[in-house]
This record gives sequence, C-alpha cells and structure tokens, in this order.
Amino acid sequence: MKQRYFVWFVLACSVPASAQKPIVYDVAKVVVGTQRIPTLQLLAAGKWSNAGDSAGMLSVEIHCYKSLGFCEVANTFPSGDEANVALDSFDIRRWDSHEMIAVSGPDICGAVSIIRVDLAKKRVTRTFSDKGVTEGPVCKKSDKHPVDVLWSPKDFANDAVNRAKSKK
Repeated sequence: MKQRYFVWFVLACSVPASAQKPIVYDVAKVVVGTQRIPTLQLLAAGKWSNAGDSAGMLSVEIHCYKSLGFCEVANTFPSGDEANVALDSFDIRRWDSHEMIAVSGPDICGAVSIIRVDLAKKRVTRTFSDKGVTEGPVCKKSDKHPVDVLWSPKDFANDAVNRAKSKK
C-alpha cells in the first residue's frame, strides 16, 4: 500500500515538471553560414503564455547560436484586424550545460527583454527589466511585464478550455 502512495506522489510531482514545454524544442550541433561555422543551435517554437487569444500555437520562433553569440526571436502580434511579425535580436550572455540566457537591447521605453532556457527541463521563459520610462502612450503599460512561458500544445489547449469555462 505504501508503494502505491509513493507511485502516486511521484506521478503527481512529475506532471508540473513536464508541463510548459515549447511545441518545438531542439538543441543540436549544426554548421551555419557560408563560412560553415560549427555551433550549438537552440530552436524553440510555441506561444507565449500571455500572448492573448489571437496568437496561434506557433506564434513565436527562437533560434540561438552559441558560437555566434546571438539569438533571433520572431513574434507575431495583432494590430487591429491584421497580424504582424517582429524579429528581435538577443545577445547570449550565458550558455552552459544547465541554461542559456540571452538579453535584448532596450526598447523605446527602456525595457530589456531576457530569454532564459532551462536546458534540462526544456522550459523557455521571457522576462523584462523595466527602466522606469512610462511617459507617452506606448510606454504607459510598460511597467507591468509578467513572466512569459513558451507553451506546448497541451498548455495551449488547457488555456482554451479555461477561457471557455470562464465565459460560461
């Protein structure tokens, strides 16, 4: 009987650890560019956890190259009735066997974006470091940046179910 409780405990603890992984996640040795530079590449794709209803399951794509020291992050975002894309560059500050951290330059409001990848858990997060510029219509809400997590299809589906339940 004790074994059964132990198994249930282990299963209960493992479910949150496996949740919130991107749809696409791969770290592999590749060769890039015309100079054929060998590097470690991180590829991740999914949806940011606070992207809103209009963002699709594959609304974010991240490419990072260790030897080159940078990441490119493509995000879709709504603008009225249209969807647009932004391509942001990040400088890799740390990449070891445990995690990768990349930082973008400050935006027009002074905020710096930080991408963190837990390589063991395959978890990708984005945070913002606010510089306190809140003047102007674009920057008024820039001081409220939650932590974003790159979602999997399961997270995407759970969010859709939760939104449907809250509308009832």
